[in-house]
Amino acid sequence: MHRLSRAPELGGALALAVLTGCQCGSDRPYTPFKIEPSAEASAHPPPPPSGVVPTPPDVYPREAVAAPSDVSKFTVDGVPIDVGPTRVVDRALAADFDGDGTKDAVAWTRAKTELPETADTGELVFFGGKTPAGRVVSTAPPFVPSGPGCKKGVALAQTGPHTVALDVWAHCDAALLPRAPTRGLSVIAPAADRTGIVSLRLAEPARGETLKLSVDSRDRDGDGRDDVRVTVSLASDPNEPPATADLVWLDRAAGPSRDRSEPARSLGMLATPEGRKQAVPGKHPLHVFDDARRLHGTLCAESGTARIFDADGEALPCADVGATLAALLEAEVRLALEQKDPLSAASALSRDGWYGGPLPGKARASLEKAVTQASERHTTTELVLDVAARSATGLPRFSPLSFDTDGSLLVLGTEGVSRASLPAGQLSDASSSIDPWPLTVGGTDGAPRWTGVAFPCDVSEVSLLLSDAAGTPLPPRKTSILSPRPGPCKPGGPAPTPDLVPLEWTGGKNAGLVAGALFGVESLKELAPVPTAKGTPRSPDGKWFVLPWSQGFLVLGGAKPQTWSATTLALSDCTIANGAAAVACVRTDKVVVFTPSAAAEKKKGKTR
Repeated sequence: MHRLSRAPELGGALALAVLTGCQCGSDRPYTPFKIEPSAEASAHPPPPPSGVVPTPPDVYPREAVAAPSDVSKFTVDGVPIDVGPTRVVDRALAADFDGDGTKDAVAWTRAKTELPETADTGELVFFGGKTPAGRVVSTAPPFVPSGPGCKKGVALAQTGPHTVALDVWAHCDAALLPRAPTRGLSVIAPAADRTGIVSLRLAEPARGETLKLSVDSRDRDGDGRDDVRVTVSLASDPNEPPATADLVWLDRAAGPSRDRSEPARSLGMLATPEGRKQAVPGKHPLHVFDDARRLHGTLCAESGTARIFDADGEALPCADVGATLAALLEAEVRLALEQKDPLSAASALSRDGWYGGPLPGKARASLEKAVTQASERHTTTELVLDVAARSATGLPRFSPLSFDTDGSLLVLGTEGVSRASLPAGQLSDASSSIDPWPLTVGGTDGAPRWTGVAFPCDVSEVSLLLSDAAGTPLPPRKTSILSPRPGPCKPGGPAPTPDLVPLEWTGGKNAGLVAGALFGVESLKELAPVPTAKGTPRSPDGKWFVLPWSQGFLVLGGAKPQTWSATTLALSDCTIANGAAAVACVRTDKVVVFTPSAAAEKKKGKTR
């Protein structure tokens, strides 16, 4: 029987495989992840979701060769391996790891009494150099879950001249804590005195996201030591290019040193046209910026939602990530304008500060100027009506304001409906001819009631809070809008209080705005041609739309987008008249009407 000398355990690992999101179903958005194994997985160790990811270029990675079942002796590339009668070889590979001109070997082994899919005694053994009898250089990470209902898997590959990457994971039937590590990945120099270079712990990606990691552990600085670059790619749509970023460690005599410029540098490449062209060939859809933010949420301690950790289970800090997030927002706004999508540009600015800190003042002013320059600009006059609208309750609601087809404004107050004739603003009682319209969003005709939003930390997106007509909570519904990070995911972190605006809410379609971002539809063109309810930010004929933003109002519906300059502080419940003749909003409980000023209209007439 061979005696195996044992090196200190390596506490983590470095991934080579695709991590797919939980297939839990959208009906349990707050349920901790639960992996549903296939029938095949119940009989065999679960494979990495998409196998080993190729590392460019050179000959790496070289995947280990699977050994026959239940063998204690195995020869790989001419190198004999013998682990003794009580253990078996799972897989192995050979290479000249110590540079002496003779091939060595590493083998992943387990106790003979265990099955591969439930083994807890996995060991990586090195054969060669001064210890040809075998030396244990790594063991199965203790944090990878095990026990009834858990199926384990392993991958082993050479990723550099002197290094291998070991990937150990588990898929479990039982629900696990959100962002709890389920796999350990290590880059190991098996012939070195100090075998461990980099160790990471990884949790499952957020639901609906796919995470790929590739390892390149060749020498980067010419000192003869294998260094480590981990390229992380994240996609939320399998049909669209992913966002990518690097984590880099340089191996020194005193130990590995992390390159603190990453991942901010590589993640920030998406903020430049040249970088996007290199990282995302072809068209540049706006979703790539959200995927970059998702990747930040996965990689960085600053996000409060990290899913990649060091050997001690600590999230990785990302230096200068705030500047990178600001650059991504600026690039998103400019690309939206380039693609003639002013709504996406304005809504992105409305969520400034959601992902990291707010933009610097000059940068924000430059973007606001770019939005206005890409539109037809108007100044406005303001009229405050002597009528109070029904007070807000704090819940999402339809506006108590609605323009009539004749251009007058209907105001729903506590005593009934008033009509304001414009432009003078003369008021009259319209309760006898106009029925009060419901302000509650949903709860009738099979439509759920919308009661608010949540910013979950175990998934990346904002969730709608819903109830039935009786007020019984329904499962939250995930949107495509990213939650703020860190926001409430960091102890004591502030949560924004965004405007919640319904657009169309029926049994068949639930669409609206959260901080100016659409949910339920991908564009305004998907809404019903004529609004199905009073009190939306659309005109009665459905042709015009208004969105308050920091510089006034964005008005859409004409041949060219319009920006109306106005003081929008504390305005809510905005709606717009046919022909964009006026915009009305609630300020506190008072009603304010904005109309393009005579000077603006005169100038507009000269340019026609």
